[in-house]
Parts: sequence; structure tokens; C-alpha cells
Amino acid sequence: MQGHPREDRDWEHWPGRRAPDEGIRHRLKALFAATDDEEAVEALIAERGRELEEQTERLQVTIEDLERREEQAGRLRSAVEEMLRNGSAELDERHAELSALALDLRAREEKVRAQERDIAVRKQELGAVELRRAAVERREAAAAEREAALEQAAAELRDRELRREDAEAARVTAVPLQLSSAAAAEPEASGHILFLQDEGYRILHRDGRAPTVGTLVEVDGRGFVVARVGRSTLPGDARGCAYLEPARNQPPA
Repeated sequence: MQGHPREDRDWEHWPGRRAPDEGIRHRLKALFAATDDEEAVEALIAERGRELEEQTERLQVTIEDLERREEQAGRLRSAVEEMLRNGSAELDERHAELSALALDLRAREEKVRAQERDIAVRKQELGAVELRRAAVERREAAAAEREAALEQAAAELRDRELRREDAEAARVTAVPLQLSSAAAAEPEASGHILFLQDEGYRILHRDGRAPTVGTLVEVDGRGFVVARVGRSTLPGDARGCAYLEPARNQPPA
């Protein structure tokens, strides 16, 4: 086949091109040199035309598939964009919620720290109160011990005083018995003497029996109490002797 292709490119394969008509067939014939076998040329042209038509159909199908895929891709892109917008809005809401929760958490932490400081101060105050209470308890215990010791000492003093009073009463009771025994053993002497201290020691002679212990005796207008009764200290004197003390030192019997 000889000849040159036409400069007109309308015959090239292009999507959406209409099926070749008789004008195209004649133009294709012009591309080849004249031969004796026109039927073979016609058959070749027909075969090439069918191939072109098949390629055109395949291209059309491919284009439709691409358009369909592009449409699906557009829908997917729109859905993805919608999801992204919704996700962004949700993320903004979550971020706002997290910010509010962070502020609330910081406020609660500050409140907890303030409560911890208050608890620490109260613990210190409680410790001081406990120390003061312990000191007071120690003082109370010491006071109780001192009170118990004082009570014990007072009880001992009372016992000692009672023993002394019992001894004094026994001695006072024994003196008249001794005097009675002496009076029964010896003849009764006339009178008795008084021994007292009044600006010096004095001995006074009195008639009758000697007074008993505790008896109030008046000498020169002053009161005296008989503290003890015994024998006269004068040589050869068998009378009784009453030892006197000023009445202001102890009450009369």
C-alpha cells in the first residue's frame, strides 16, 4: 500500500466518535494505491473498521466505567468530607469537654491541697492540745499522788495523835490510882503544895487533898491547870504536890 496519510485528524479514534460511514470508507480507500484486488482491500478496510469499532466500544465502556468510578469517588469524597467535618466538630466538642474537665480537676486539686493544709494545721493544733492535756494529766496525777501522800501523812498523824491521847489518858488514869495506892499505904498528910512558875518558881502550901489532873486552880487571881500530881519535892514532906501550868495554854477540864 502506498500513499500518504491525510493531515486531517478527524478520522483518529476518539471516545464518543460515531460509527464510520461511507465517507470515511472512501477516505480510507484513498489512502491506498490502486490494486487489482479491490475485494481484498475492501475486506481489509472492513476488518480495520470493525477493529476500530470494537476499540471504540471498549473505550466507551472504559469511559463509562471511569465516569461511574469518578461519580462513586465523588460520593465517597463527599462522605469522607462529611465524616471529617463531623469528626472535627466532635473533636472540638471533646476538646472543650476536656478543657472544662481539666479546669474542674485543677479546681478540685487546689481544694484538696487547701484541705490538706487545713488538716495539717488541725493536726498541729490537735498535737498541741494533746500535749497540753498530757501535761494537765501529769499535773493531775502528781496532785493526786501528793494528795494521797498528804492523806496518808494525815492518817499517820491521826493515828499518832490517837496513840498519844490514849497514852495520855492511860497516864492520867494511872496517876489517881498511884495516889490512891500511896494514900492507902501511908497515913494521910494534912494539906498539899502547889508548884508553879510565875516570874520564877513558886511553892504554895494549901490545905486539903491535892487536886486531880486537869483541875482549874486560881492563884492570885490567875487561872492555872493541874498538869501533873506527884509527891512533894521538899525533904521529909509526905504531902501531895500539884504541878500547875497557865490556863491559857490548854482549856480547863
